[in-house]
Amino acid sequence: MAVATAVRSPRTERTSRNRRTQHAERTGWEVLAALLAGAAAFLAGTDFNLARGLTVGGLIGAALAPVWIREASRYRGAVLGGVLLLACFISAIALNTWRSATHPPTEASVLIELLPVFSAAMSAGALLWGQRVLSPGAVVCLYAVGAFTTAPMGSRFTEEPWRFGFAMPSTMLLLGACLLIPRRPRKQVAAELVVLGLLTAVTALSGARSMSAFLIMTAVLLVWQHRPATAKKSTSVLLSLVLVGGLGLGIYRALEGAALEGYLGQSAQERTELQVQTAGSLILGGRPEIGATVALMLHEPLGYGAGIMATATDMQAAKQGMSALGYDPDNGYVEHYMFGTRIEVHSLIGDLWIWFGLAGLVMSGWLLWLATGYLGRSLAHRTGTALGIFLALQLGWNLFFGPIISSLPTLALALGVFLLQRKEVAAEPSPPQQKQRPPRRRQGRRDRRARQRYLAGGPQRA
Repeated sequence: MAVATAVRSPRTERTSRNRRTQHAERTGWEVLAALLAGAAAFLAGTDFNLARGLTVGGLIGAALAPVWIREASRYRGAVLGGVLLLACFISAIALNTWRSATHPPTEASVLIELLPVFSAAMSAGALLWGQRVLSPGAVVCLYAVGAFTTAPMGSRFTEEPWRFGFAMPSTMLLLGACLLIPRRPRKQVAAELVVLGLLTAVTALSGARSMSAFLIMTAVLLVWQHRPATAKKSTSVLLSLVLVGGLGLGIYRALEGAALEGYLGQSAQERTELQVQTAGSLILGGRPEIGATVALMLHEPLGYGAGIMATATDMQAAKQGMSALGYDPDNGYVEHYMFGTRIEVHSLIGDLWIWFGLAGLVMSGWLLWLATGYLGRSLAHRTGTALGIFLALQLGWNLFFGPIISSLPTLALALGVFLLQRKEVAAEPSPPQQKQRPPRRRQGRRDRRARQRYLAGGPQRA
């Protein structure tokens, strides 16, 4: 009786060993990539400085640059942003060399002055790669936890811990956690609305008027985005942006009235009354630096360059611009804050122009294009998340009313969200009007499969 026996040839055994080795290597790479992405996201959220402006998150982002540069090039808009950033650095050095003959330098050199921008750029690249390895929700949560650790280190934290410390990390953490809800689009939207309601209540009671407005606008736009479907499945991008503008104006008027009536606390009421009496407008009274920015642009259209201090003539021009708004500039604020250690005009557009000249204005336009593009496409195609809408509104505000140093941390996270969104929208063909859009849970499964295929390629693909 013949007994069948299975004989494994040496070649078969070698093939089996090679497959096991490749699987072990792939598993090791997946674990290492997840640890690196998690550490980069956490450290990007912190504000630990190794040098003047060089953060720990920026350093690890620079160390991971060989990995994320190739990944970032996949997203439409990232290459343009990198080219603009390089042009800004060159322009800053050129302007510094030119202005140094007539303007005094700051205590730090021009390269040290540029370190905060470099750190934010490196962090944004690492966050973009991290979303390919981990889920976007996990990256946002780790980033927010990192921001929590250094929130008490802020210079104004002791004045109002929530407003100047925990408000932004809490918003990012809770909205990021909503992104982790799997395969349940309706539950995710319901969770986002509950979170936005709680955050709005706490933030309004703390007297933070602008952030309260962003949270309310985010909730309203989220509800509008998920309104019942009609025969027309989407609206135009332009109509969506008009809706955002009208909604912003309405909420601005409502919050101004609420603050004047004392519903946002006595401190907010006093500040609002003073600002309205000063310039006749809450925005112009609260941000008189707008007048200084316009005056300086007319005085020196080409900008100043990083590492440059203002002269007495520059300061006088800025004061005249602020006086035109009804603001009294002879109170020490202009000398000590705006022109004490560097030129600071309290807006991202103005600061980018101060440091980088005309290249900075082009960079500002690119950032505004990203924010408005995200809002318009998200509302038109019903693809936005509460976190993305909030970050777009926050970036739009910071461009006109937020100083560059405090705007850079959230800007790094916003770039990761907006650039990722642009790639996804560009990759998907527009469905015909009569066909139903695929459920968001299918998109979630596609995202997970894409991450698995990326990691399965091993470190040679990174």
